[in-house]
Amino acid sequence: MDPFGQVWESSRTNAFSWGYTATLYAGVGVLIVLSVIQRDAFRRILKAIAIFGLAIIATQWSASEIEEKWRIRREWADTHPAEMTQEGYMGLTVDGANRSLGPLIYGFQAFLLFCVVAIALFVIRAMMFQRPVDSPIEATPEDEANFATDLSASDNPYHPPAEST
Repeated sequence: MDPFGQVWESSRTNAFSWGYTATLYAGVGVLIVLSVIQRDAFRRILKAIAIFGLAIIATQWSASEIEEKWRIRREWADTHPAEMTQEGYMGLTVDGANRSLGPLIYGFQAFLLFCVVAIALFVIRAMMFQRPVDSPIEATPEDEANFATDLSASDNPYHPPAEST
């Protein structure tokens, strides 16, 4: 492997590499904790704020990681121009374009992950706290006979007059 290839591979993990992953794990944990809030409106508002806020934080961490990766590669290329190949320069150019587009992609991925987790927690919560609905019981003829009242014989003045049949 050429020296620039070694620098390229070794710069993939840098001082900011832990931040994006930590934000994703923390975001999932925050969404789980927010799921225990009883009030529906309050819980949903907090989850929406958490999703957008954590997606922004994840975007920032990925931008820092990509910027540091690009800085390490660029500094090596500037100090070792004789060892750079045309492919290395092309890689730096593409990597420079990744500085602007990469954080956007990673931020969108984090946003989608948080949305999927929130929806899954919503479904789980709905299944856990769903009230059972009993099927209606069919009335037997005996029940109807027991509950039928003769309105014409009723002493209640608020009953409507009996219909003559």
